[in-house]
Amino acid sequence: MSIRLKGWADPYQQVPGIVFGCLRAGELRLTVLPGVGLAYGGAPYDVPVQLVPAELRMPNTTVWVQFDQAMKIVRVWSREQEHAAQ
Repeated sequence: MSIRLKGWADPYQQVPGIVFGCLRAGELRLTVLPGVGLAYGGAPYDVPVQLVPAELRMPNTTVWVQFDQAMKIVRVWSREQEHAAQ
């Protein structure tokens, strides 16, 4: 199953998200695709804290998210940064 987002050439490489907060020790909750689905709330994802840079861990921080083919988050970076391949 694949997702298709209007306007994105590769929907896995750069998806908008927002940091929701820390709900469990060692994990952060991100809201991916805010304003789309789940009553326009986006999709919640819990990710390890180590995956999110320290300066982006505050609630309501806007981020870009990269997924692998299994729809697991593999990278999180600031929306102010340009998308750079790893």
